[in-house]
Amino acid sequence: MTHLKGVPRLVPAICCFIIMAIIPACKKDGFSYQEQTRQVLAFDMLQQDTSLSISVQALEKTKMSATLNTYGPFTFFIPDNNAWRKFFAGGAKTKLDDFSDEELKTILVYHILPIRIKSAEFIQGPQATPTGRGDFITLDISKGFKFNTIANGIAKVYETDIEYSNALVHKIDGVLNPPTLTIGEFLEQNKSVYSILIGGLKRAGLMDTLTNLTDANGQRIRLTLFAETDDVLKAAGIQDLNNMPLDELDALLRYHIIPGANFSASYTKLRPAFNPLNVKERWDSTLLCINNNDYIYFNLAAQKLINEEADFAATDVIMRNGVIHNVDKHISFNPALKRTQIYHVFWSGTNYAYGIPGVSSTQAPVLSTSGSIFWRYYLETFNGRSEYFLFMAADGVNDSLVTVVKNVRRGKYKLEISYKNGFGNRGDYQLKHEEDPIGGSINYNNGTTYEQKLLIGSYDFKTSGDKRLKFVCTRAGGINLEALVLTPEY
Repeated sequence: MTHLKGVPRLVPAICCFIIMAIIPACKKDGFSYQEQTRQVLAFDMLQQDTSLSISVQALEKTKMSATLNTYGPFTFFIPDNNAWRKFFAGGAKTKLDDFSDEELKTILVYHILPIRIKSAEFIQGPQATPTGRGDFITLDISKGFKFNTIANGIAKVYETDIEYSNALVHKIDGVLNPPTLTIGEFLEQNKSVYSILIGGLKRAGLMDTLTNLTDANGQRIRLTLFAETDDVLKAAGIQDLNNMPLDELDALLRYHIIPGANFSASYTKLRPAFNPLNVKERWDSTLLCINNNDYIYFNLAAQKLINEEADFAATDVIMRNGVIHNVDKHISFNPALKRTQIYHVFWSGTNYAYGIPGVSSTQAPVLSTSGSIFWRYYLETFNGRSEYFLFMAADGVNDSLVTVVKNVRRGKYKLEISYKNGFGNRGDYQLKHEEDPIGGSINYNNGTTYEQKLLIGSYDFKTSGDKRLKFVCTRAGGINLEALVLTPEY
């Protein structure tokens, strides 16, 4: 009985002890019913992939393993074991131990970008973000599938978007060699091949442009050089560039330099035909040179790819500040060079309105079907297809609509327009480039069918670049525009 009488006195003491024991545990570990998210870190997981064991050894040798398990985010284009074996077979160093830690680290860092880039975000040519030491990886995505991507022209990206807490990993079947030379340095190291070109570049003051890694503002330089060897220049009757007038020399050499850097595969892409608007199927493009006026013409359908007179002798040689392509024949600009047809859709172009009450000159059109909104885009369905139109209701004569047509190359074009018949309440407009009229004033209420397409006229653009074309109202009324097609005339 004494023992039983003591039980009620012990219960509060035991409960108090349990509560006191629980409190510190809660304070230390958080609420027991909340499970923390498990961190799946890159190096921990790469260690478990037997196909990547050589890359793992390289990371451990260079003491980069801790970085991949601590920091981020990263994108790692990681070479598999077969990639390393091919790399060893192609050089004097046949195993990881043959490389110093610094040499190996330079190679590994070149494969790592300090940002997550999924395969859907790959772009043609150099990626927007450089690697850890400021160099670029160049990707060829021209085949259109993420599993067909080629890195630096040598390595297939065959498994993509392997995601960890602090990294995104893409497996590749080749080791990427970091570029060690700028374009200018490469030319200098190959003087016996490029001596005529080097002499011309130095005389024109362009060698520094191709040698420097950054510009005067500290921005990384990215250029493409269409290089001509001594053999190519001599075949064109050019023994040296010492006596050419300096302005001609400068123009000739600048014609061989393109802003930015891309693989050759990006220069020619299919533009499908669109018969209702006289848009032709084509595999051509034009590249504007660094003088922002002359251009190089590419056409995969032609017997000769470049200007229909030359081909590549070597392509996609990656430099620290760009890319080199060797051409097999001397090229120079002439006004008869072909240009690409331009399909300018108002919906996707840059457009401005002047004179509409309550609408500023920089205000974007509203996406709306409302008839009371006088500066808008809207969707129409007709003749078995749907397309967005740009609508503007001018407030009066001399009000205007400006549209920016991109990538016009100097020369003469025929301009055709597709628009919607307004059935009685549309105005007349004169198209102009600067103050030059193109064709005559057109009645945009013209025609008896819902979809109209007509010739505006021809115009000879004296310079290359993006062009502001202006529709000036000559009789008050609205305008409904679908697309403008510029077809080169020669």
